[in-house]
This record gives sequence, structure tokens and C-alpha cells, in this order.
Amino acid sequence: MYEDKDIEKILLGKLITYPKEYIKHHANISEDMFVNVTNINIFNSYNKLQSQGKAPDLVNLSKELKGTEQFIDLTLSRMANEDAFLPIEIETCIVRLKQAQTSRNIFEFAKQLSIYIENLEDVDKIIKFITEKSSNLDSNEVVKEQEINDQLSDVLLELERRINSDGLTGVPTGFNSLDKFTGGWQETDLVIVGGASSMGKTSLALAFALNAAKQNVPTAIFSYEMSYQQLLMRMISSETGIDNKWMLNGTLDMESMKTINSEIGNIEKYPLYIDDCNRTSLTYLLNRIRKLHATKDVKLVLVDYLQLVNASSKKGSREQEVSLIARSLKNISKELGITVVALSQLNRGVAMRTESRPTMADLRESGEIEQAADIVILVYRPEYYGITESEGSNTRGLAEIIFAKGRNIGVGKVNMKFIPNLTKFIDS
Repeated sequence: MYEDKDIEKILLGKLITYPKEYIKHHANISEDMFVNVTNINIFNSYNKLQSQGKAPDLVNLSKELKGTEQFIDLTLSRMANEDAFLPIEIETCIVRLKQAQTSRNIFEFAKQLSIYIENLEDVDKIIKFITEKSSNLDSNEVVKEQEINDQLSDVLLELERRINSDGLTGVPTGFNSLDKFTGGWQETDLVIVGGASSMGKTSLALAFALNAAKQNVPTAIFSYEMSYQQLLMRMISSETGIDNKWMLNGTLDMESMKTINSEIGNIEKYPLYIDDCNRTSLTYLLNRIRKLHATKDVKLVLVDYLQLVNASSKKGSREQEVSLIARSLKNISKELGITVVALSQLNRGVAMRTESRPTMADLRESGEIEQAADIVILVYRPEYYGITESEGSNTRGLAEIIFAKGRNIGVGKVNMKFIPNLTKFIDS
């Protein structure tokens, strides 16, 4: 059984003897995989020669290492003439060294964590430290390069799946008009739903979440503005047709209570998880998403709303902080292969304009929100602004769902109906 120090030399010997193997495996080989100082120097010199287009052979390596020490020459010679032919594959060497690197990182991580705990650091700081270090540990995984043939095969399989999907390729929105436009919510997408206050964006997003859960898609809701009771009341009102105000003020008859009890029984069966967040830190949110994905296989995440999340950053403006939050949500959607739907407030100035229809520029503290997002939806109800007629058409109950950005679907507009007393959207 070879020790790690031996594996380092064997790997270097094989790379010196078979330089073409470096091109094949270079994405998985780095300086911090090596511990022995001599081996680190040899690898760095080898890497430098490769980048310069020079042959990384014994002659050039000795020149690069200045050839001043007989030890270096002897080491290089032994690597090339002996270690290169030992019965162990390059892939095995890389895996062994990656494992050893991860073990070192875990040991260092545990040491630093104990210091944090001993010094009675606050919980958010500890969680942030754990999250950051955990992602670093993940980065030590061996990168598997795919041949173009394998990639093309994957694409063909995906195209065949989509052909047989009747146009619905992602998580259903629950609205035919939106499903036709989007094809459903796609994996790795960040969807931003923007709208002025009282425009109905929370109700629309809740409908997305509930409709997905109805289709047995595990869904998580993170609410920073409303309690879980308020959210559930809205869902019940929308599903039963019972005015939400009646539930709030307690003016319900027995028949209504029977209907509500029945609907609660249905909702209980759905894979729906609600966190009415008492903690607003971005670190907490990302950790909870990861946990729910790992334990409940959550595929759709709703965040209500973006501007109420705290990135715990003392540097930079609030706009920069919100941009960081948006990028983090996009990154976790890619990392876990899920869809994240995040709500966003609009700047107050939109209500003061003659033309109150929103644009992407109206997103509050927009910064990079529109850059991070794959889809930006803006909710607009003309009736809210006292506009009951436009271009000869009645706008009462009209809700415009404006796709201001669609990375893969384009831009456009879908008209829907809004029922105020139920805070409910329906296909028009």
C-alpha cells in the first residue's frame, strides 16, 4: 500500500513521462494537493512549462528548477524512470490525493470551528463559517470531463422527453396561459415576481406554490412578511371561494366551516413546507433550502420577499446587498437543480408616474436582480390605479402578467383575471 507522499511522486513521474495525460487531467490537479515541498516546486515548474508551450521533460524541468541541487536532479530522474511505471493509474493517484486534501481541510475546519465555539461567537457567524467552509470542501471533488458524444446524447434524450411532454417540460404553474408561455418552471431557474404593494404578487406566487404541491412537487415557502396562519388563510380562501375577510373577522357560518375543514384536509396531504422566517439572514435561508432539498427533495422554493432578506454584510450599499442575495439564490438553484421564485418590491415612484405599468427598472434596489434572474414577471392591475377602460376595452378585474425578461422564453404579456375578495388569479 502506497503512502500519500509516494502517490505524489508517482503522479509527477507519470506526468513527466506522459505529458499528454496532463492535458486530459489538468482540471483535477492543483498545487494544494501536494504536501512535500520538493514535489510542490516540481509541479509548479511543470505547470509553468506547460503554460509556456515548452516540453515538461527532465532537461527543461532541471533548467526551470535551476538544477543547482543534485537532490532535485536525482528526484526528477527517479520519478521519470521508476515511479512512472508503477502499477497504479493516474486517476487513482488523483483520487487518493484529493481524499488526503479533503481530510486535511476537514481537520483544519474542525480546529477553527472549535475556536469559534470556545470564543462564544454568535450563531449566525458560526453558521456562515460552516456554510462557506462546507462549499470549499465540496470544491475538492474530482471534476469529470464529459465527451462531446455523451453530451449530445444527453441533449437528444432531453429533446425526446420534451417532445413527449405536450409542451409542459417543467413544474406546472397551475395556469394554462402561463404554462403555454413558460413550459412550466424549469430546473436551475431564478424567477423574480415584482409588483407594487397590494398588486397581488404574493397571491400569485402562493398559487404557484400550491399548484406545484398539488402535482406532488415538494415545495417550500419562506415568508418574511406574513405568518403561516395568514398564508394558509389565503390559500383556503382561494381554494374554497370563501372571502378571506370572513375568516379574519370570524363571521363564518357552519357550512363555511365544513368547507374549510375539508379543504384543510386536502392541503395537509400536499408536500408543502412553510417557514415564516423569524431569522432573516441569507445564510439561514440558504442552509434551510439545502436541508429541505436533502431531506424532503424540495424542487420549488418561494421567497417572499427579496428585500426582507439580510445578507449580514456591513460593507457596501443596500443595493449591493440585494444583488448579492439575488446572485446567491441563482447559485443555489443551479447547485441543487431546483426552481427559486423570489418576490420583489417595486420602487415607490412607479405609482406616481402617468404610466403606472411597471418595467424592470422599477425593481427596488434592482442592481443585479435582473441580471441574476432567468425570468422577471411584473404584475399589473390597471383597476388598482382607477383605470377601468383602456383602448376601448374594459379593464375591471384585469391582471397583466408581464414577462419583462425570459432568458429562454422571450418577453411578452399574459392577461389573467383577478378576484379581489379572494385575492385569486384565474385564466381569463
